[in-house]
Amino acid sequence: MRVNLKMVCFVSLVVLLFGFMTPAAAINDLRYSSYHNMTAEEIQRIVDETTGTEIDRFDGMKIYNPDVIEVFGIIPEKAKGVEAYEYWLQMGNISRALANDEIMQQYHYENGGPVIGQGTQCICYTSIMILSERADEITMEDMLIIKSRVDMYAAKEGLEDPPLAFFRGEMIDSYLTEEQILYLWESGYEGLRVYDGIENLTRLRDERNAAMTNTQSAGNIGFEDYGNQALSTETTFIDRLLSVFKGSSNDYVELSRTNTNYSNLSSEKVRPLVGGLMVATSTSGGTIGYAAKDASNPDLRGIVTVAHVFHFENATSYQPRQGYGDSNSIGTFSKMNKQSDSVFIPMESSNVRAAIYTGAGDDQLLDVIGYEGAVSSGMPMSKSGAVSGNTGGNYYGVRYNQTFTVKNGTINYTVSHVGVIQESSEESVSVPGDSGGPVYVKTKAMVNGTEQEVAVLLGILEGGDGKGTVYYVPCTEIKDRLGVVPLTINDR
Repeated sequence: MRVNLKMVCFVSLVVLLFGFMTPAAAINDLRYSSYHNMTAEEIQRIVDETTGTEIDRFDGMKIYNPDVIEVFGIIPEKAKGVEAYEYWLQMGNISRALANDEIMQQYHYENGGPVIGQGTQCICYTSIMILSERADEITMEDMLIIKSRVDMYAAKEGLEDPPLAFFRGEMIDSYLTEEQILYLWESGYEGLRVYDGIENLTRLRDERNAAMTNTQSAGNIGFEDYGNQALSTETTFIDRLLSVFKGSSNDYVELSRTNTNYSNLSSEKVRPLVGGLMVATSTSGGTIGYAAKDASNPDLRGIVTVAHVFHFENATSYQPRQGYGDSNSIGTFSKMNKQSDSVFIPMESSNVRAAIYTGAGDDQLLDVIGYEGAVSSGMPMSKSGAVSGNTGGNYYGVRYNQTFTVKNGTINYTVSHVGVIQESSEESVSVPGDSGGPVYVKTKAMVNGTEQEVAVLLGILEGGDGKGTVYYVPCTEIKDRLGVVPLTINDR
């Protein structure tokens, strides 16, 4: 891929000359995001727990990771705590600047290029993700152009020869693949007529049956095994996924902290609505992220979830699902933003609550005491999904202009800013139906004079690579683009 080299050299020269005339940018505040609802002690704990740089891992990347295309620069040794946190902030500044760089923009997938994401990984380097099938479009000349942009922004941070890695990657799935859609259809779910069309599903079934006949004659897998492979290695996952679309009850559950049993709430009809409960349209299902209020009109309340569950169109939403008719309708969204893949669905104030349902495994309802966009490198965090429940991982980094795919590549879209989580399991346990669910940090706080476990909200689940890495849209990004603010227990 070629860009205007004369323009690159000219812009770089102007910036470098400007750099000689002004002091290098300094870190004046040890805060990666606003942390506006956290105490000084809580902020300091995050700073103290920031993991140190991992020089050996970076130096060995090209040798041990077959997806790595090229590596440049070095990682300096930074100790755990304040020293690593300051460096993390500097690298984050580089990534944010690079995301908006006019030269870099020419390489982005949404502009016709092969780059499907770039950001900062926690060990701590700038990463550029190239779509695998188009990796041959990135030449050494291209990589050196991008490196010059990284070097330019690093100089403004007072850094020399910053670490940079180019690697191959695939589109990140944010919803059901064709095989999963087909399996749901054959399992009796009839709400796919708009989603894919009966003709396409019939064609897909015929192609699958033909392929299955060939594999069976060769002594390979049968239909039941095929269905399990298309969805998960766990047979129980099929039932969990079906429950997102079909469910088993229309009982109205009045949600209260005094409840002693929260089992299966993710697929029940619940009021007031909280993060972690199921939400659906006539053709798809996901998870509620959090209760929110309009920033310009705080009396207007509602819920936030991902827009891709709606296919970015204003379909009617239901909780838990359409199956029982309009009594389950919660209306249509009043705000939608594709760059943050988010929607705001207004509701009566009494029907939403600043809390997160963490799933039957925990039997807990966590009050939301505050919200932030990110934590520092390596910090533990959790997500709650209507299908997989409550699972954990660690903050792994941030990506900008990350491209996702819906429905096996038929809809591609790019999200401007996502956080990256490395799940505790090597195999992703964030699955279809979890999209939109709350991502948060569990902590303890005094509520009405009593210490209890609470949640600091970070954002909503976006999608995953199926290999243990998942992505979320920060609630601060949603606030900026959608104009809605998460509710906390201080909102009345």
